[in-house]
This record gives sequence, structure tokens and C-alpha cells, in this order.
Amino acid sequence: MNFFEELTERALNDSYLKLLIYKADTIYGQTTFGNSEIGNFTSKEYYDILRFADILSRSKKTEARNTALKIISLLYELDDYKHDNHFKNFAESVLTKLGNFPSISIIDSDGQDNNDEEIKIDKILKSTMQQAPNSDYIFTDAQYDLFEKMKDSNHYSFSGSTSFGKSFIFEAFMNYIIDERNASDNIAILVPTRALINQVCLKLKSEIENEKYKIISHPKVPLLYRKEDNRFIFVFTPERLISYFADSNNPSINYLFVDEAHKLLSSKDQRTPLLYHALMQAKRKSVKLYFASPNVPNTEVFLQLFGNSIEESTSITESPVTQNRFFIDCIKEKAVMFSEYGQEIPLNGINYANSEIENLTEVVNKLGADKQNIIYCNRIEDTINLAREFSANLKSHPSKKMQELINLIKETVHDQYFLIDCLKKRVAFHFGKIPQRIRERIEALFRSGEIRFLFCTSTLLEGVNLPAKNIFILSKKIGKSNMDEVSFWNLAGRAGRLTKDLSGNIFCVRIFDKEGYWKKPEEIDILKNKKITKVESPLMKKYDGNLYKNISNSLSGKPFTNKNLSVDKIKYINIYGNILLYHDIVKSDSILRNRFLEKNKDAKIVLEKVTSNIKVPDYIIAQSANIKVHIQNKIHSSLSVDELPEKTDYNSCLKMLNIIYDYYEWDIEESKGSNPLVKNRSQLNYYAILINTWVNSKPLKYIISNTIKYFDENNKMLLIRANELEIFNKKSSTHINILINNLISDIENAIRFKIKSYVNNYILLLEERGVKVKANWSDYLEYGTIDKFVIEIQNIGFPRHLATFLKDNYPYCFIFDGGEIIEFASYKLKSEIDKKRFKNEFNELSELLEWT
Repeated sequence: MNFFEELTERALNDSYLKLLIYKADTIYGQTTFGNSEIGNFTSKEYYDILRFADILSRSKKTEARNTALKIISLLYELDDYKHDNHFKNFAESVLTKLGNFPSISIIDSDGQDNNDEEIKIDKILKSTMQQAPNSDYIFTDAQYDLFEKMKDSNHYSFSGSTSFGKSFIFEAFMNYIIDERNASDNIAILVPTRALINQVCLKLKSEIENEKYKIISHPKVPLLYRKEDNRFIFVFTPERLISYFADSNNPSINYLFVDEAHKLLSSKDQRTPLLYHALMQAKRKSVKLYFASPNVPNTEVFLQLFGNSIEESTSITESPVTQNRFFIDCIKEKAVMFSEYGQEIPLNGINYANSEIENLTEVVNKLGADKQNIIYCNRIEDTINLAREFSANLKSHPSKKMQELINLIKETVHDQYFLIDCLKKRVAFHFGKIPQRIRERIEALFRSGEIRFLFCTSTLLEGVNLPAKNIFILSKKIGKSNMDEVSFWNLAGRAGRLTKDLSGNIFCVRIFDKEGYWKKPEEIDILKNKKITKVESPLMKKYDGNLYKNISNSLSGKPFTNKNLSVDKIKYINIYGNILLYHDIVKSDSILRNRFLEKNKDAKIVLEKVTSNIKVPDYIIAQSANIKVHIQNKIHSSLSVDELPEKTDYNSCLKMLNIIYDYYEWDIEESKGSNPLVKNRSQLNYYAILINTWVNSKPLKYIISNTIKYFDENNKMLLIRANELEIFNKKSSTHINILINNLISDIENAIRFKIKSYVNNYILLLEERGVKVKANWSDYLEYGTIDKFVIEIQNIGFPRHLATFLKDNYPYCFIFDGGEIIEFASYKLKSEIDKKRFKNEFNELSELLEWT
């Protein structure tokens, strides 16, 4: 141990340092809550705490380096110190030693160089050695160490805090691979949801400079790109990756990057088995796998899951941004700050009220004035209602960009959409049922500071990159379940924006007097203790909760071990059962198959019995893991089958749905649980209305107005909240907003995912029987059009609304050959588009096509 490491150990165990940090926490907490009568540091204390920061920053120990940053971040927030040159010199030195270059510009806002020779040398060395490939950005020390390890690996798994910059590491590593291997490889990025694809594609277009690489988000490589010597970066969901692998003519993928890898650890999310299935497909094709996850302490778990060596993994606990932790109990009228070492610092300054919204308004306005604020509400209903009630007390002053978004909502959604009134007050809400075009604008306006208050659900945990100075967490729940430690800190970690803040504030706020909303004292331990325990995949747990026994029962048609399993859990088990059958048929060496054989004494007999009766080809099972194999087998072996209709009018849509409903036994398979695909056959009429407008390229506003008309003319019932139905009233703005939210969800989840999955399987089975399918309903449902021109435009990277716009207004900018685009005149489009008439479309195209 060298001199500085010995000094570090002594410092970390020094009670005087702990006392100084406790005092800094106290001063910061009291200042944040508006208490002016507080004591500052003495001159000696001020100098001493800076010296401690300087010593700790020289260490290689994460705890020491994080403590050094904590000291600097606390002092920076206090006006008595942030402008002091003595502080600035120490702060710049500490940040340089940490390699935290993005934060130096925050401290040194006047742009003057520090004359300290040691700092100058450190800066020169690190800015040279640690510069990211093809970028002006410089790695922090922790990022650089990780990057160097990844360079020497064929697979890797790492985790870091939300602010660590996991996506930045992936982007830098991609640039390295491209340069080092002379642009010879194809690369894929796996994202958890379709909503993230556009965000990731746009980012990659700005970060990847090699013109040989094309960014593709659909599992079909367009002829426009195939006819040249291009390489590809694919941005896929697990479902799209599975579809991509199904076509043997597609180019091979060499590297696969999995962001949000912790999604593999869920024990009930139906997407988890499909993610595992997609990655096992990649593993079988010798694709190099790289995993990133937030805060997971044992990152080797992802490598173990796919049979890779576990040495190539690391968990990074060093963070470039610190967090301050607060708990405000508006019911008991008390507030505390948790110091760095766990002590509770009581705080005053909140004027508590008797209503939930008054308390929320007081807390958020007092603590979030002139800052970016995220308010996590969990449920969609709470998110909308709290955003509306909160914004009602604010003055209306929409900026030009905000007004443009308001106008866009009126033009493309509905003029009674609740978001409009919120935006006038610089408030917005964010959840999965908002139209994607609008949601992306909300995210952009929040990042730019136009929106100050963002009320949200757990959609923010799906990889959306939206940090803020403050995050107010009103519930410990995601839906009906409690957040685990990884999910909580993934959410809380959004407090603090690298390049804008040295620290962020986490406020857990109790305004509701109900379970799961910080009612129980022990619930706040997740914030107070700041610990994340090791995690395991359900497939690898020693005590697996009868998972493998239930998979066996699922395959054998026997009852599950627990009669009270939720519908989601049953489907989760069934999907793993389907994947297991596929692994057994193709003799795949997988954790799933091996553990099933180990856990069940009659495993071989069960598999032999089931697989001996399967006539469905393995390539179809591989693409349809979410559909019971015995149902697929039944269709495949039936004497006759119904052909899908060629037309797409309402009656044809209804006929298609009835065919799928009957063959796939939706009355049994899709009619149970709190949110079934179909409660009964009559619901197919609604889906037929929706699909008819969707596949015939109708714009979203038309689809909404047409659905409103259908509900109104047929006196349809609308679920207002749990177990509360009302007859739809077109004069009720509440009813209209609920209908819009449901409709967006039904398009994205029911039509483009669930129904499309069944239809795609049916088409595959028809073609396997020799039936020539004339209407590709699978594509119709996915792309929202029957127009091959519009489908092709989407395939080269345009969203549905822009593809339709381009086909209707500027088709001559595309040249077709055999039904495929072979040329696209981007700059001709730029010169000819009517920028005033089509302002929104021009701005979106400019971003997408990188017009300058």
C-alpha cells in the first residue's frame, strides 16, 4: 500500500471527516428547505474538508473517490463557497484526478485556466489518453478502465449507476470496433421496447461517423442498402431480432449489445423469456454478447446465463454525479435528509396541508423552483390527475416550441387531450400510452429545459434517458408490485444530470395514506440504506419457486403447483416451456434445458413424449415462442384450414380476427386476467374497427375520431378505473382521454404485438402447408399500411406518419425496382419540401436525415 492509499484509509475512518460531511449535508439540507439561520463551516473546517477531498481523490478506491466528489458537490451547491477561487482550485483538481471532465466546465464557468502545474499535467495526460474514439468527449477514469477491459474481450458484462454513461460506453466501443476491424462487422443493439428504437437510432446516426454503416430498425435489410458494400447497425427489440435470425439470407451479426440487461432477471414479465430466447438464438450463431445493466452488483450473472466465462465482468460503483436523499412524510408532517453515513437530519420549512395535491404542490414548488423535476406517480390515472391539478395553480406562459407541440397535438391527436393544458404551464406527463410522436417531443422539450415538471410512470425505467436535478418518488410500486432495489435505484439515479449537475436530489414523498406509498416505516429503508443485494436469474436459482416443475406441468397439461398463479405468471411459464421444447428439438446446450433435466426426474420422458408428437418445423417454433406449441401443432395437422381474406375492409378485418380467435382458442388463452386481449368474441368488432383504419394508412387523428364515433353510436362501455364502467359519453373530456390512451395501447400492444404474433404464426403454418398467402396481414399490422410503397419507406428508417407523408407528397424522390427502393434523393427532398406548409414534417426529416 503506497503513501496515498494509507492516507486514504486513515481519512475514510476518521471521525472528523464524517463530522465534516455530516455538517455539509446539514447545511445543504437546511439551505434546500429554505432555512437561512444555519451555521457555516469555520475557516479551518472549510480548509480541512477540501484537503480531505484532495487526498481522497488521489486514491484508486471507489469509496474514497465517491466521497471526494460528494464533498465537492455539496460545497458547490452553497453560494458561500461555489464562487470562491480557493474552492474552484480544489474542485478542479479533484475532478481532474477523478477524470470527471464533463463536470469541470460546471465549476469553471468563466472558462479561465487553472495555473496549478499538477492540474495542467493531469489534464493533458488524461485528455490525451482517455479520449473516446471519434469523439470530443473524454472518458472518466472509471469509464476508461472499463473501455480498456472491453477492448481485450469477446464478451463482457458491466453495470454502473444511471448517470455512469452505459450507452456512451457502447457507442464508443462500437466506434472502436469499426476502426480497429476496418468496418468489417455488423452490429446489433437490443432495446427492451419498440418505443426506444427511434431514440437510439437518432443517437447512433450522430455518433457513428463511418458512412459505410447504415442504421436499420426493421428485420429486413432494404435493397437500397444491400446493393452497396454497406455494413449495418441494427436496433431491435427481442421480437425483431428473432424475426431477423429467421431469414437465413440476412447478413450475419458479429456483435450484440444488450442495454437494460437486468430485464433478463424478471420472474413474471412475459418479455423476459422472449429476451432470453432471442439471446440464445444469438449465442447459437456465435454472436459476441455484451451486457450493460444499472447497479447490478454481480454482473457475471448474465454471462453465466449464456454459458460464457465470468471473468469478463465488472460492477462499477463509482459515479460521476452524487445524490442527496430526502424523505418527506406529509401525513406525519416531518422531513429528514439521510446523511452520507445514514444519520437522519431533521428538516423544517414545509407548510403541510390537508389535501394530497396541496402537499404535493408545496413540496415540488418549494424544492423544485427553477429546476428540472421528475415526479414518479406509478399509476397512469394518478400521473394524469396530479399533473393536471398541479399545473392548474401555475401561470400560463407557453414558449414558442411548447406552442408548436400544443398545435401538433391538436392537429394529430385531439383538441381535448389533457396534455395540452399542462404544456401551457411547462408541465407534462409521460407514460407508454401517449402517441410516440408526441412522447418523443415531450422528452426533447424536457431535455432542453422547456418543460420543468414531468409526471411519469415506470415507462421512464424502460431505458428512456431523461435525467433531472430533482426526482420526487411518490410510490414504491411499479404497477401492483413493489420495486426491487435495482429498479428503485435505476429510477432514483435519474437525479443529477452529467454535464449540468454535480449532484441530484432524491425526494421520497408520502402524500397518499395507502399501502405502497411510503406508509410503512420500513419501506424507506431502500432509500436510507443505499444497498443493492446480489440478483439471480429465475432460471438459475437453487430454490426456483417450482419454476421447472411448473414448466413440466405446462408441457404435460397438468395443473400448476399453485392454483393462484396470475395470468401473467402462467404465460411466463408457458413461454419458457415453448422455448424449452425448441431447445430440445434442436439439441441446444442451454441453461434452461440443462436445468430442466437436472430438476425433474421424469424430464426426459416428458420431453420425448411431447416432442414426438410435434409436427411443426423448428423454424416456426423459433419465431412463435409465445404461442403454445400444441396449438400450433393442432393447426398444422388439421385436415383443412381457412385462408386469410385478401381485402382489408371492416368485414374482412373481422373475418381475419374470427379465424385467429377460433384456431388459437382465444376464449381460453386470451380472455383471462385483469387486462385480457379479448374478454369475449364481441370485442373483435372493436379490433376490426381499429385494424381497418390502421392498416389502410389512416392518420392517428382519424383513427381516434372514428373510434369515438363507434363508441358513441354503439353505447359502448368504458372502463374508468378498476371495476368501474360507464357508458361512453363523447362530451366528456375524461372519457375521450381514456379512450385515446386505450387506443394507443391497443395499437402498440394488442395489434402490433399480440395479434400480429398470432397472425404471423398462422401465415407461417399456411405457407408450410403449401398455401399461397396473398395478403401479408402480419406486415399490415406491423407497419400500419397495406401500401408496399409506404412499407418500403418505413424499412429505410422513416416512421409511419412520415412514410405516408412522403408517399403522398414527394414520391418522385424515390426510385423503385421490383417493388423495392433502390434510390432515395434526400437532398432533392430537402430542396423541394414546402418548409412553411409542412413545418413539423420538415423539422422531423431534418433530424432524421441530419440535414444541416
